Amino acid sequence: MFGAADPDQAIAQLEAYYNEGRSERAEVMASALVDQLMAKKSRDDETQRILVRGLRILSAVLNSRGKYKRARITVGLLHKHRNKHGKSVGHDFKAAAADYHLAGFIHSNAGKKGAARKAFAKCEKLQPGHLAAALDVAELCGYPKTLKKLYPLAGPVISRNGSYILEIENRPPADAKRIGAVIGGEIQADIDRQIAAIMSGEQAANARLQAAVDSLVPVHDYHTYSTN
Repeated sequence: MFGAADPDQAIAQLEAYYNEGRSERAEVMASALVDQLMAKKSRDDETQRILVRGLRILSAVLNSRGKYKRARITVGLLHKHRNKHGKSVGHDFKAAAADYHLAGFIHSNAGKKGAARKAFAKCEKLQPGHLAAALDVAELCGYPKTLKKLYPLAGPVISRNGSYILEIENRPPADAKRIGAVIGGEIQADIDRQIAAIMSGEQAANARLQAAVDSLVPVHDYHTYSTN
């Protein structure tokens, strides 16, 4: 089915089908690609890379289609073959964290809360400060401890693309209102105040970025200049 096609092009097509909501077609094609590559007894690094990408797409598609039992098996294969590929070419911890984040959703949807919690924890371990995973494990597994630990590191609320988020630098962001709803109390009230201040223009849409920009503006001490 994919023998003569460029593997990266085939993967890109699968991703396009999935993103367009054509999940049934994406499942059929991803399953065929994965089966074809898994049947190879010997795989070079490039073939292994394509297999990992195929398993990643198939895991997401199966989850979106409610086929959780098969999705759990597939995401397990994804971890196995990603690790195998990583041992050969070097591990991509960011990609691995994203895979465990996906696994958390899959296990949770399958009703396996313990496995989901472990997957979300593994995600945050691989990418410390992963606020999105901390929020998801709090909402889906009733475990807010990690979220409460990470919240103080996030800084002020940010307005981005019409959403209000909290973000630990260089890590996936999370919805600020949802975080407030989970933690509650004064933290929720503070988040609501910040959102209102952004909406009214009293607070910058990205206060952290604005502070960084302001720090670059030179401040002149005019008293040091000679009046001669």
